[in-house]
Amino acid sequence: MATPSNEMKTKPSWRRYEDGHSEWESWTDKIFNQDTSHKCPTYVHKTPPCQGSCPSGEDIRGWLQIVRQMEKPPAGMAWQEYAFRRSTDANPFPSMMGRVCPAPCQDGCNRNELEDFVGINAVEQFIGDTAIANGYRFDPAPADTGKRIAIIGGGPAGLAAAYQLRRKGHACTIFEANDTLGGMFKYGIPGYRVPRDKLDAEIQRILDLGNVEVRFKTKVGVDVQVADLEKDYDAILWAIGCQSGRGLPVPGWKDT
Repeated sequence: MATPSNEMKTKPSWRRYEDGHSEWESWTDKIFNQDTSHKCPTYVHKTPPCQGSCPSGEDIRGWLQIVRQMEKPPAGMAWQEYAFRRSTDANPFPSMMGRVCPAPCQDGCNRNELEDFVGINAVEQFIGDTAIANGYRFDPAPADTGKRIAIIGGGPAGLAAAYQLRRKGHACTIFEANDTLGGMFKYGIPGYRVPRDKLDAEIQRILDLGNVEVRFKTKVGVDVQVADLEKDYDAILWAIGCQSGRGLPVPGWKDT
């Protein structure tokens, strides 16, 4: 039995122009917003589990779709470069992290429910190695803001901070106690795991952004005082790393 017109809550959409009425309701909104019928599935926007498990917050699904050719690059840009630029939006070390990251993203991969996880770290290493081989560089830094940031430590954290700060136009000075950059990438991981030529290439790519000064063999508190840094810089970032060895669960191990 048809509903009488005086009992209808809304006017039918085909009557939207009647009597000056120009509003109409989309039936698709009701379908996608309802949650009571299995016949009307909805697409829920959520953080992909791989990305949610990544400590760096990388757009993993994004650059995987580029590698799979599901997302096309802009005209005139190779997909390898497009994947590199998407990957390095959060992490400037794709070649290194593809080799040494414990890959918690793979633990959260949806493919684990079917067969096995996607080799995300291997794809990231490929993106990084290809970028080095092809000589890809970061986009030029924007105009300087006049801000100066002191970064204590030239390891992965300090270098990544310099990269992100330069992308915002801030000048950086890295104070490094050793005579080379790299931190635990260089001093804590052997060369067969982290090829030094590829590590140096990714570090140099950050320095090539310009306005990144490096002061080697400079210990804060010995060669330069914190009070002086507070006067000369707008902010100080402590990125000294975790370089102390892990102790053995054996009584008296410190005495050996």
